[in-house]
Amino acid sequence: MKVKIFLFLFLIIFTIPFAQNNIPNWAKGIVWYQIFPERFANGDSTNDPEPEKVFVSADSIPEVWKIRKWTSNWFEQDEWEKKLGGNFNDNIYQRRYGGDIKGIINRLDYLEELGIGAIYLNPVFEAPSLHKYDGSNFHHIDVNFGPDPYGDRQILKSEKPDDPRTWKWTKADMLFLKLIEEVHKRKMKIIIDGVFNHTGTEFWAFKDLVKNGINSVYGDWYIVKSFDDPSTTENEFDYKGWWGAKSLPELNRTENDLIPGPKQYIFASTKKWMDPNGDGDPSDGIDGWRLDVAREIPLGFWNDWSKLVKTLNPNSVVIGELWELSPDFVSEHGPFDALMNYNFAFAVNDFFIAQKDRIRVSKFVEYLMEISETYPAENLHVLQNLVDSHDTDRISSMVKNPDRKYDRDAKEGNSNYDPGKPSFEDYNLQKLIFAFQITYQGAPMIYYGDEIGMWGADDPHCRKPMIWYDLKYDDEVITKDSGFEIDSGSYKVEPNFNLLQFYKKMIHIRYRNLALQKGDLKFLYVNDGKKSFVFERNYCDEKNIVAFNLGNEEDSIEIPVDIPEGKYLEYITYSENFFYSDGGNSKIEIIIPARSVQIYQITPTHFHLFK
Repeated sequence: MKVKIFLFLFLIIFTIPFAQNNIPNWAKGIVWYQIFPERFANGDSTNDPEPEKVFVSADSIPEVWKIRKWTSNWFEQDEWEKKLGGNFNDNIYQRRYGGDIKGIINRLDYLEELGIGAIYLNPVFEAPSLHKYDGSNFHHIDVNFGPDPYGDRQILKSEKPDDPRTWKWTKADMLFLKLIEEVHKRKMKIIIDGVFNHTGTEFWAFKDLVKNGINSVYGDWYIVKSFDDPSTTENEFDYKGWWGAKSLPELNRTENDLIPGPKQYIFASTKKWMDPNGDGDPSDGIDGWRLDVAREIPLGFWNDWSKLVKTLNPNSVVIGELWELSPDFVSEHGPFDALMNYNFAFAVNDFFIAQKDRIRVSKFVEYLMEISETYPAENLHVLQNLVDSHDTDRISSMVKNPDRKYDRDAKEGNSNYDPGKPSFEDYNLQKLIFAFQITYQGAPMIYYGDEIGMWGADDPHCRKPMIWYDLKYDDEVITKDSGFEIDSGSYKVEPNFNLLQFYKKMIHIRYRNLALQKGDLKFLYVNDGKKSFVFERNYCDEKNIVAFNLGNEEDSIEIPVDIPEGKYLEYITYSENFFYSDGGNSKIEIIIPARSVQIYQITPTHFHLFK
């Protein structure tokens, strides 16, 4: 009887057409904050990674390796780096600063005060690297993110990883559940990175494959090109690594799915984090996923996996890392609710940031409309509108280095790239960009530290330790020994409180207006000559009008409104004006100073002001 019930439920979940477009209301228009765990906050120095974790081969461990001082000059090399020699970048990926789960918990009040609605964490599962995209397993939080690395390792050794019945909860796992609890206490949401295309070479199945070769029970888990022939002296074992990276062996697949072994393991791990108690109540689990290199995994896998996720928690969100327009993934019957909206970032880069190569306003609007026309209206509110991330240079450094293709030549090797601290004018432009993120349709995402003015070239320089207001930092000194052609000088590292207050103000404005969070969008005015544009956001009875001017001269515009009489409050200056009509259409006059933004709330009244 139990078998029949199981088969019946299986048919319901995986064979009957599934409503993939169950978009959670909480995710519409929410403000995201992306955290790179190793670099956000070190809340527990007793769990800092040891060299054996960082250097997988014991023979390669430097004699004097140690955890990096959080507040040190980014471009200064530690003694062990100097002894290893080479260029600045040769050893930087072996640095560790000790960021952990306790550090995130300790700083949740900061995020709440900033106004963050949801957190996205880069990978948190066990892995040797600083970025954790080379997972050693998917069912445990990295032991060095928790309070007892040694004890947790003993637990890992006692399990049979492909048998969920043997899984135990480590202290790192339990602390992560505490993080989820604390996030939910603050009425925020949390999602984590799912990296299911590949693993690291320390992944338990791959290690068995290396050890046992063709006789490994996991011999079909990976894309093996050739097994070792024990009758020869050479090792012929070869496999496919992600984009040729042998440190990231790809999981095996058919044309439209991952093969059963890794697929079942991923499904079991997914259940663990979405319903930790296994009681059918997902409130103690994560609120969704961001999915790494989603395009490279067969769509059939995502269809099945997304059904599982929505079955476990219908109110969860599924967001893919997709750099191109992707209606096959984000549509009425697609597997994802949204994507990281890099096409939004491309448009912002080409209009707001570019100078000599700046596109016309009309072209900018055309790019944005192409995004809007690609996806269903409901999905537009969930798209993660980012400008930068862990994979790009930081927004402030983009502004300092305009007229480049997005995510290209933003690091060493580019003789024109300036890695130094952005100027006052650069930060002012960053404010305008954030104002556009906040007022435009979608879910704006902040990369950790952007709000306090962190700067940095492309990876690894966009992954510096977070600048905290209660820590004192060494000056950042940039010389040609740092790998950049430009000898930039010395810069004070401290929070930009003026920028931080602007971010808080803009987020507060967004949360005061449902129209800015979930409203429809319509462009009302576009002026290529003056580099200005106006759009409106409407939701039920709420109306907001937003005006930008990137030109060097003031622009004055009359905007018709479909309300006979009322008032319009400008949020940046808190100035208020009234309008009325004697039978014709009402109009409001908007004056946009050069290089500024104006945000108006339109409110109807029931009397003529001047009668």
